[in-house]
Amino acid sequence: MGNSQHTHSKGSESSQTPPVSRARKQIGHILTSINQLSAASFTFSFNGASFLSQNSRQSSYSVTRPWSRVSRRRWQESTLSNSWALSKTAWPVAQVEAAFLPEFRIGSEVSNDSFEVLSEISKGAFGVVYKVMKKDSKELFAMKILQKYQIINDKAVQQVKNEVKIQSMCGHHPFVVNCPYYWQTKRELFIVSDYVEGGELSDLLNKFAPFSDELAKIYIAELALAIDFLHNAGVIYRDLKPENILLDCDGHIQIIDFGLSKWLPYNARTGTICGTFQYMAPEIFSPELYSHAVDWWSLGVVACRLLTNQVRLRRNSDFFCMPSKHTGYEFYHSKTVFKPALVRCFSGYRTVFNVATPNFLH
Repeated sequence: MGNSQHTHSKGSESSQTPPVSRARKQIGHILTSINQLSAASFTFSFNGASFLSQNSRQSSYSVTRPWSRVSRRRWQESTLSNSWALSKTAWPVAQVEAAFLPEFRIGSEVSNDSFEVLSEISKGAFGVVYKVMKKDSKELFAMKILQKYQIINDKAVQQVKNEVKIQSMCGHHPFVVNCPYYWQTKRELFIVSDYVEGGELSDLLNKFAPFSDELAKIYIAELALAIDFLHNAGVIYRDLKPENILLDCDGHIQIIDFGLSKWLPYNARTGTICGTFQYMAPEIFSPELYSHAVDWWSLGVVACRLLTNQVRLRRNSDFFCMPSKHTGYEFYHSKTVFKPALVRCFSGYRTVFNVATPNFLH
């Protein structure tokens, strides 16, 4: 009887326990449970394992392997589904790929599987150029495949990025080859340009040079229009030569290979020594900076090649001199070199093609 009363009194006491006391007891139970958890449940090391590693369905190797070795697809999936992965410092893109971003995209909709290789066109310093056909549209393109290790070793990463950016942005001009596709893989860069079936101007020169004055006027005028367009777009070309001039099916010129081109605002200057020696302006070799005018010197040398099939340069103390028996001019400096000759070319070109004279001739 006494025991039952004692038990009943205990029950009545517990039922009358204040809410604050009950909350304190619950917090105490939670803290006790936390202290009993093993330290292994909270493993957070630099090898990539996380709080949820013990419950993960991935293999033990994939859980413990470094983030640099985890595939990009698995990294993306884990980031989307695992909130803890968002707090990690993960680098899903390797440095050899990140160096060419954002110009060369990874996982582009168009890849090398989208094209069928038909033949090899040529080999360059960094890779090979192929004639390819797009499988879905049956269009013909020229695909240049570059090796990343060669580009990195030659410190030409920015040069290649400038090439595709300039060519893709200026390719809408009728005398500039367009570059619609470019992407990268782990080891290679892919640059796809429009296929120009007429071949190089240098091949035509080797067979039929010197050209008549009428034909030379057309080619010189078209080149001048393309160069003037590039300069107004803030681009200096720096490698104008017959080997970089293609001919389309109608015989008009197409400028290709923007490997030495550079973004340069109009009236700005640069100092990099580059180009093909026979076509380089004298101020490129001087200690002073040079401007877009060096492209006009190169155009004058190309004009001399078209008219005489010769490139004559002799070194004097202060300048390069190139005589031309067709124009009668002695050309000393790029700024004033070929303006009279180009005005003569455009006088006939405007009559045939009804085009306006470029700004630089006014």
